[in-house]
Amino acid sequence: MSVQAMVVVLAFAVLLVASVMLGAIGFGLAKWQGTLTPAAVSRGLAVSGAAFSIGLSTLAVIITALK
Repeated sequence: MSVQAMVVVLAFAVLLVASVMLGAIGFGLAKWQGTLTPAAVSRGLAVSGAAFSIGLSTLAVIITALK
């Protein structure tokens, strides 16, 4: 495996961990506001998905620009 491929895999892993953490923060904020658990889970998943989507598109642009 080349060094560039390892850097991309590492960036993907960091992005995954960051999106999960942001989803947990979104869940916690929703519960802090007093929403029910299913609605809080939905908000946390929406935040996690949005963060992951934005991160993947940014990563794709960066990888394309570096080639």
